Amino acid sequence: MSGYLLSIIGTILIATFITAILPEGKTSGIIKSMTRLACILAIVSPVLNFFRSGSLSFGKNEKSESIFTDTVIEGAETFINYYSEMRVEETEKAIAQEILEKYQLETEIDLLWERQTEVVDEKYVSDAIRITEIRVKTMDRQDEEVLRNMWEYLTKNYCSEVLIE
Repeated sequence: MSGYLLSIIGTILIATFITAILPEGKTSGIIKSMTRLACILAIVSPVLNFFRSGSLSFGKNEKSESIFTDTVIEGAETFINYYSEMRVEETEKAIAQEILEKYQLETEIDLLWERQTEVVDEKYVSDAIRITEIRVKTMDRQDEEVLRNMWEYLTKNYCSEVLIE
């Protein structure tokens, strides 16, 4: 993409320079038209290459490549996993803060989770993160009653297994 932008900028700068130093006369109109055509071709060349490669064809062509290659899908899959992990980390921090405020208890939270993809009629609908287990590690010893209340609270509010260590 940056090469494409550099070629456009370079073509425009050269065209501007040529038209600036060009003396007025009969040939100046032709040369200005040629520089404009060069600028247009520089802008349109990726589109022409796209159609020329055969990747946008109505029939099946064995030599053509699909618009959506595996690398694009892998890139999207990697992004979705990264984003999901970031959401889980933020949720772990939020649960630890919630426990600190509610029970005045310093904890480390570790969430076990899975990504669920919803497909309806063979069409992608959405991705969701499902927390399967909440592992709570307390920093100091606590009363059994407080731990039981915390276990009940987390189980009820997060609808998953809770393991307190």
